[in-house]
Amino acid sequence: MSEAYRRLIEYFTENGVRFEEIEHPPAASAEEYSRVVGSELHEQAKALLLRRYRKAGGKDLVLHSLPGDQRGDLDALAEVLDAKRLRMANAGELAEATGCSFGELPSVGSIFGIPLSMDARLLAQRRIFFNAGVLHRSVVLDPQQLKTLESPIVVAATAT
Repeated sequence: MSEAYRRLIEYFTENGVRFEEIEHPPAASAEEYSRVVGSELHEQAKALLLRRYRKAGGKDLVLHSLPGDQRGDLDALAEVLDAKRLRMANAGELAEATGCSFGELPSVGSIFGIPLSMDARLLAQRRIFFNAGVLHRSVVLDPQQLKTLESPIVVAATAT
């Protein structure tokens, strides 16, 4: 198993997070993922790794989690995240910062030392699904547990 997977499961276990783990075939799209794990698109917590260029200078990474049926509006999100500009991290930045490839990134930033922002629509769900650092395993949990554990920047639905 990947290092990201190991860190995620250990983090949840050590912090008493109640979660379910699902083993499944890798999925090529959000729709296919929905079918293989038995979720609705809006229950999927899609993770985007973003390069943030701060208004005050400097740059860093931010992990943004949003419903699987939504697209990230980087311009609107930049304002909320105090950035003059945001861009998607490239494959090399993703691998270096998290050890993950595209599609594997879990919606948990602290295991990588990266702040998490989270679309408020995810918090309205009873449960959320996301990949567990590998393409063939996912976790399901109450998003309020993730909010308590991660203390994310909660972004209003109109911002993404």
